[in-house]
Amino acid sequence: MNQRRISNSPLLDPSFCTVVLISPDAVDYGPADPSTHAACKRATEVIARAAEIAGVPVFILSARHLEQEFSSNPAPSSMRAHVQFVFEQHTSPWSLKTFVEALSAQDRTILILAGLWLEHEILATALNALVDGYDVYVLLDASAPRSPLASTAARERLSQGGGTPITTSQVINEWAFETTDASMRAALMALLPVLLDVKPPGA
Repeated sequence: MNQRRISNSPLLDPSFCTVVLISPDAVDYGPADPSTHAACKRATEVIARAAEIAGVPVFILSARHLEQEFSSNPAPSSMRAHVQFVFEQHTSPWSLKTFVEALSAQDRTILILAGLWLEHEILATALNALVDGYDVYVLLDASAPRSPLASTAARERLSQGGGTPITTSQVINEWAFETTDASMRAALMALLPVLLDVKPPGA
């Protein structure tokens, strides 16, 4: 980023945001609790839908060893139209130059990260983005750790580096508060029951 656009709002203005989802459709969650798996999947799908409503770009990155899984298990319709990149397994997504350049070309300074794994790819991406001048927010309900201990350590490391832990509902609410478009606000708020896996009244 040559010149950074700075938001004047203390809330997340969608016109300054980009969502980055890392391996959101991984089939193997390994030691992660099944309920964590389901909640993470739901949250990543909801944030992708919210981004579409709010006009926020979405980048989807998958590790090369997951490439076959992505082709045989198509992403939800809320994710198919977004820009996708493949990075090498066991490397930081930030080492993928094409991704970093495409991100910079968006001229948006707020990154919202989610996916797998919180203490590995998510944290590495967050710390590198912070060094490069982005404001970074990590969706805790959409970023699965391999263990509770890993989650605690990753959150501490993120905070020490200047990143902000946040939830998907917080992001959606702030986007809704920041827009002057009543229909957009209504569409964003309608996603919250989906996020909580609760049917809206009358459904």
